[in-house]
Amino acid sequence: WYQRRVRDILKYITLFNQINYLRMSATGEKVEESKFDKNNVPKPDKLLLLKVERDILINDMVRDRAKEEVKYCFNQFAEMSKCQQEKGLVRGLWKCKKQNDEFKLCMQWAFYDQTLRDQCKEDYVKRKKDSIQKNREQELENQIRLQVIGEWIKNQEKR
Repeated sequence: WYQRRVRDILKYITLFNQINYLRMSATGEKVEESKFDKNNVPKPDKLLLLKVERDILINDMVRDRAKEEVKYCFNQFAEMSKCQQEKGLVRGLWKCKKQNDEFKLCMQWAFYDQTLRDQCKEDYVKRKKDSIQKNREQELENQIRLQVIGEWIKNQEKR
C-alpha cells in the first residue's frame, strides 16, 4: 500500500505541474519549467537538494574526499595520524597540536574549495539518480513477479 501511495502522490505532483503550466500559459503569465522530468526525477540543471543533503551529506563527502586525496589534506592527515599513534590517542591531542592545527587549516581550505564541493555534489546527485533508477527497476521486477504469481494462482484454481 505504501508504494501505491507514493505512486499516487507522484501522479498528483505531475498532474499539478501540468495544470499549473496550462493555467499560466492561458493567462499569459511567465511559464516556469517543471523542476522534474516526466519520471519525477529532478532535472540536472535545476539541482534540487534537501537541506540535510546539502548541509550534512555533501559536507561529509567533502571531508572524506579531502582526507583521502593527496592534492588536498592527505599528507597532513597522515602526519597527524602518525603522531597520534606514537603519542597515544588522548595524549596526542596535546602533544600533536601543530599537526592537528595544520590538518584543521587544510580541512577548512578544502571545505570551502568550490571545485571540490561541486565534484562532491555531482557525485552525490549521480549516486542518487542511480539509486532511483535501481529502485524503479526493482519495483518493475516485483510487479512482473506479482503478475506471474497471480497468473499461476489463477491457473491452479482452474484445475
